[in-house]
Amino acid sequence: MKMIDIHKPLLSSLCLAAVVALTACSEHTTEDGEAENHEVNDHGHDHAPHMGMMVPFTAGQVQAGFAEIKLHDDKGDLELWISKDAAGEQAMDFPLNTIVTVTFPKLDYKMINLKIRNAEKNEDEDGNGNIRDGKTNYFIFPGDSGADASFLMGKDFVADAIISFDAGGRAFSTKSFPLSPHIH
Repeated sequence: MKMIDIHKPLLSSLCLAAVVALTACSEHTTEDGEAENHEVNDHGHDHAPHMGMMVPFTAGQVQAGFAEIKLHDDKGDLELWISKDAAGEQAMDFPLNTIVTVTFPKLDYKMINLKIRNAEKNEDEDGNGNIRDGKTNYFIFPGDSGADASFLMGKDFVADAIISFDAGGRAFSTKSFPLSPHIH
């Protein structure tokens, strides 16, 4: 009687599933050369325009918008864009003096402040200006604050974080979420 080795087909199936999972979120190019993200639903993370993490925030108990936060593992610096929509396509602008605070509850409630880069254009790391009608949706840390960002450095950094800020007499906040870096 010939025995069938069931491990080979099983191993092949597992390898194929791993390849599909690893490539399902890859960036593709459209016919006109523009990059587009293909998203597979319910796979544990959201896609964001700047390759950061998209986190919803509320004002009181009401959903108010979304913050895309991008942690760079090489320098420990943070970029943050605020938008009206989960796709991050509709900027939600706030006064230039807005300060966005990120609190790390499990790191003895360490807090850092994100501010604008400058009041002229407030360029992101790609050189794109982010000031519209005297307001912006883009904030950074440490910028020129002189604050130490070394605790955020490294590919293995993960810590629960809460984003909060006040603007126009309203308090905005996210729920706690695991912040991890965009790896270079």
